[in-house]
Amino acid sequence: MSKKEQRVEVTIDDITRNGQAMTSVKVGKNEVGVIVEDSAKRRFEATVEGTGQSIITKTHDDAVNELLREYHLHQG
Repeated sequence: MSKKEQRVEVTIDDITRNGQAMTSVKVGKNEVGVIVEDSAKRRFEATVEGTGQSIITKTHDDAVNELLREYHLHQG
């Protein structure tokens, strides 16, 4: 049997933590991770919530996709 398709709400917000601007990615009410832009090196660093795993990408969209991929890979 196939599973019923479920709708999932993904929220992307610009926030400031510890004086640093970043983007928060949430699935439902759970924060999946944050994305910080390193403009000097022209890259984005996505940090996975809970594990602290860091993922380096070239674009903001790639960073969001990587965070969502990690979330769906490890969700219960």
